[in-house]
Amino acid sequence: MRRGIELIHRSRKLSRPITLEGMVVGVCVGVAGTFAAYYSSRVITWAVMTDELQTARLATSIAETGSPVPQIHGTYYGALSQLYPLLIAPFYGLFTAPAAATAAHLLNPFLLASASWPAYLLADSLTRSRAAATVAALLTAFTPWLVLSTTLLTENASYPAFVWAVFLCQRAIAEPSARRDVLALAGLLLAFLARTQFFVLAIVLPLALLGHELTFGSDRFSGWRGRVKRTFRSHRVLFTTYAVGLFVGAALAAVGSLGVVVGNYSVPFKGDLLPAGFWHSAAVHLDYIVVAGGIVPFLLAVSWTLATLVRPEERGAHAYAWLFLILVPLLTFEVTSFDLRFTANEFIQDRYLFYLTPLCAVGAGAALVRCGLLRLRLVMLFAAAAAFAWCAGVSSYHDQAVIFWASPGAAFHPAIVEAAGLFHLGAARFVQALVLVVAVVAAALLSLPLRARRQAVLPMAIGLAGFGAFQAGYVFERFAEPALAENVRPHFDRRDWIDASIPPGSSAELVPSPLESATYWWEAEFWNKKVEETLRLGDDPTFTPFPADHGRVDFERGRLAGARGDFLVVAREDPRFHLVEPHVQRADVTPLRLVRPTKDYRLEWSTHGVSADAWTMPRRETRLRFYGNGRPTKRSLVVVLSAAREALKPIEFVLASAEGIRRGSVDPGGARPPVELPVCVPALGYTDVLMTTSGSAHVPDGRVLALHFDRIDAPAVGTCQP
Repeated sequence: MRRGIELIHRSRKLSRPITLEGMVVGVCVGVAGTFAAYYSSRVITWAVMTDELQTARLATSIAETGSPVPQIHGTYYGALSQLYPLLIAPFYGLFTAPAAATAAHLLNPFLLASASWPAYLLADSLTRSRAAATVAALLTAFTPWLVLSTTLLTENASYPAFVWAVFLCQRAIAEPSARRDVLALAGLLLAFLARTQFFVLAIVLPLALLGHELTFGSDRFSGWRGRVKRTFRSHRVLFTTYAVGLFVGAALAAVGSLGVVVGNYSVPFKGDLLPAGFWHSAAVHLDYIVVAGGIVPFLLAVSWTLATLVRPEERGAHAYAWLFLILVPLLTFEVTSFDLRFTANEFIQDRYLFYLTPLCAVGAGAALVRCGLLRLRLVMLFAAAAAFAWCAGVSSYHDQAVIFWASPGAAFHPAIVEAAGLFHLGAARFVQALVLVVAVVAAALLSLPLRARRQAVLPMAIGLAGFGAFQAGYVFERFAEPALAENVRPHFDRRDWIDASIPPGSSAELVPSPLESATYWWEAEFWNKKVEETLRLGDDPTFTPFPADHGRVDFERGRLAGARGDFLVVAREDPRFHLVEPHVQRADVTPLRLVRPTKDYRLEWSTHGVSADAWTMPRRETRLRFYGNGRPTKRSLVVVLSAAREALKPIEFVLASAEGIRRGSVDPGGARPPVELPVCVPALGYTDVLMTTSGSAHVPDGRVLALHFDRIDAPAVGTCQP
């Protein structure tokens, strides 16, 4: 009988005009996407490094090589979340880097909002109700996490990919077939390539499948062995694939290479997975997501899920209830563990957990159109409200820094604090009271006759969607736009100044120096596609985790060893070396310079005994070496020296060359006017200038230092006589 009813429902569904479904989803995607694009299209800088830089470099690599294998600087890089870079790669192949970033920012809102399509299909498959599907689509599209469209982060593509994967998994569980198993596996792969975090879906699917098969039907409390066997027979493709995967995983583990499966994200699997404060932090993580989602969807979804598990009626709904039951806590635990162990200051990053929003949206839609089991659902509703009220009580809504790209939901908390103040309540108390009010309203709504309830569904969904859009607008206006558009002034006339300065077919290589802020090096690579390599000198920082060439200053021969770029981007006042520049300097922008070196990367001068950030060490000889370049040259060495303010007394110095000696001292925290010294450089070989110091300063980073080279300059002023 039940099978016949299901066939009738399915035939009705297939006979529906697809235009209405398309209109509902189209409106959600169009309105939500256009709303967010109004803000994201005006973004002219980045929000988070080096995440966005990684995305841009991966997209550039795909555009230039045509290969989806992740590469940065021509080397394999284990960032397996390649879906989003693949989607924006055409922009980086056709446009300049700034124009490509703008195009990606325009695409992002529509990508995020497109998650409403699988949410609509999923809710419709559970309920055969357009009203429930519309609720799911609206609540999935209009969320505060639309603010992520202002960034080049993988969340823009992983949000819809996650919902598609859940939908395909639910269909495979509810209606077993080889085809649906293949589609579910494809959904898992899609989600994994969208964001490595979603490897958890591969754990959830078999658990939910077994839970569903063991507990659905009138004989669910007996014959479990037979049910397990039947489940394996019904999903041969799925379990065969899992068996092969386990075998391959065991082989990789045996040779110590299991980490290649998750690439760069193998580190989170190491260490204590349940660090101190885990359970408190998990409650806070969940609280931030639920509050940002409007509370109602979560309470309705939980009550419907638990009631469906206790009194299952339809296979589709029961299958989704098991997915919800396992996926919500598992995702919460995964994100909490990661944030506590790898997030600076252990703050909440709700961007890692906002995938719970469409799960709740689908469950809420189902709850609003289902009748029956009213008492059980009301009991579950108030139990969920009581548990969540406790979560709200342990959370803080004001004692935190606002980082809008990491926690768009939490960025709305200042407004919650202001609203609580109007009622003379603390923010936590205010949210707890709100939870109880919402629970009563939801209970009243569920208690309405089905016809009256269905009439109230759409206005309630529109109201909740409006609340999500209001939160997004608040965060856009208050935080995102001032940081990324309004008050941002580029450091230079053209962000892609390197690409514009070098000829086609040439490449540039960064030679990062800690003398300058990491921001300059990030932007040089972010805005310029022709920056294809980075050269690390010794153990000096490069400011990114990407592959770098290993180089060194060849002090004896006067060469920059290891470099391979046609052009080099260097710090203007780099104290380690100065290149011979046979051609006119192409650019000199901010503290960075773009230079075209000789083919053998010859140096005019280099230093020994000077740190990468230009400090000399006490009681250690500092040597400036000048190299001959084919003819004897007279240079005028000009140095500007300064001392740390921690010095207890003036630091004395002696600067000596074959042509003269200069003596002096530098006061603590002060700088000395330029010191000049003639230097005669032979045609071949080199000559040295020595500097010695007396005195030192213990600086906050623990080092003991002498003097700092604020500037080293040595222009040619004539020809030396033999």
